[in-house]
Amino acid sequence: MPATSHIQTARERCSLALQSALSLEEVGHAFIATAGDLLASDALGLYRFENTVPVPVDVLSDAEGAFLQEYEEYGRADDPVLDFVLDHRRPIDSTRAGAPRRWAESGARAALAEVGLTQSLEAPLIAAGHLLGTINFARADLDRPFATVDLISARMLSEQLSLAIERALRHEMSHRRSSVLESALDRVPEGVIVSDLDGKVVFCNRAAGRVMSPSTSSGTATPPDGALAAMMSDAASTLRAGKRVHSNSVRLTDGSGHVVVKSWLQDQRQGVVVTLLNHGEAPVVGAQPALSVLSAREQEIARLVSEGLTSKQIAERTFITENTVKQHLKRIFAKTDVRNRAELVQLIWSSGSH
Repeated sequence: MPATSHIQTARERCSLALQSALSLEEVGHAFIATAGDLLASDALGLYRFENTVPVPVDVLSDAEGAFLQEYEEYGRADDPVLDFVLDHRRPIDSTRAGAPRRWAESGARAALAEVGLTQSLEAPLIAAGHLLGTINFARADLDRPFATVDLISARMLSEQLSLAIERALRHEMSHRRSSVLESALDRVPEGVIVSDLDGKVVFCNRAAGRVMSPSTSSGTATPPDGALAAMMSDAASTLRAGKRVHSNSVRLTDGSGHVVVKSWLQDQRQGVVVTLLNHGEAPVVGAQPALSVLSAREQEIARLVSEGLTSKQIAERTFITENTVKQHLKRIFAKTDVRNRAELVQLIWSSGSH
């Protein structure tokens, strides 16, 4: 196979492996498994930094452990190749990073020599302008110096690896945030269900799980009680038709009580959030929790509006600015599907929430 064809195949294989990796661990293993085919070396490694400080928080390498330890002890602080990469943010090797004598007398060269290595090539990992780490390659044979094609391959590797690491970090952050949110929702006394626009359950907290099925654990996408499922499907249809908030009540199929269902669309109209209220006794005829989707502050302001107070009077009563009152009112109108104060007052009084 011609050299150019081999390099192209190696680049495609490496790029595919990195794009398929989701976690940091998978990204690191993909790099170790494919980088050697693209840039031949006797040792390679990946150093990941944190907060742009060039001190590794994670190291993955096929080099000997003794070398890695010695490099950290006296090589990193005296490494002209690393210094060049940090200053110029581009790949470089030990024959191009400065005067040959500077490299020959450096701590990094001494650390490499302990395991029979003589040459070094490094490239930065950068995402959104921030230094994420470096990738490192070393060779033993002085007669086989790193060439321009190796620097090109190192740049390609660093760019692809930087994107993969950034994607993996976002994925892990999203997972952590999701876990925190699910844990918080499990502590909410009201049932909370998230479904798609077809009414299929995506998530439910512990309180909702007890209504849907006694054995349901938090986060489990378990089919809801038959009557509740029908109500959720009806809510999804209503919301798809353009309504922003939907309320209704239903008696559970097993006769264990009534549930008041409040539903509204998530951002970008991608799903439905359902809250289950008043599980137990039947709700008062004609009364719906018109303010249940509002925060405590928004409920307070809505009640003051129903008393006929102006925005200025509400601001004085609640010790906030008049502009803040107006911003609260915008959110109240959106959440309760009303267009003005008059409709809000009518909704509050007709629902018995005043």
